[in-house]
Amino acid sequence: MTTVSVPSQGLIGYLHEVEYKSDSILIFQLPRATKDLSEVYVENAQKSLKQILPEGKMAILIGCDVNVYELAGPDAIMLKLKGII
Repeated sequence: MTTVSVPSQGLIGYLHEVEYKSDSILIFQLPRATKDLSEVYVENAQKSLKQILPEGKMAILIGCDVNVYELAGPDAIMLKLKGII
């Protein structure tokens, strides 16, 4: 887990990398519940995330109240990240 922060904005979120088979999944968890995420907040989080992600890598943004494994299994998450579903 890596903490992502910007001096002017403070804590942005936590970047997790989950190993799955021969690939990995990047999950960017924001410190607010989903119902508390405004459009502006998410846009700023996306901008900060794009600055630190390696070229060609994508990440799923989730609120702190979301368990990514409840949304879909690891196979489905990999397909989403690859743009297949």
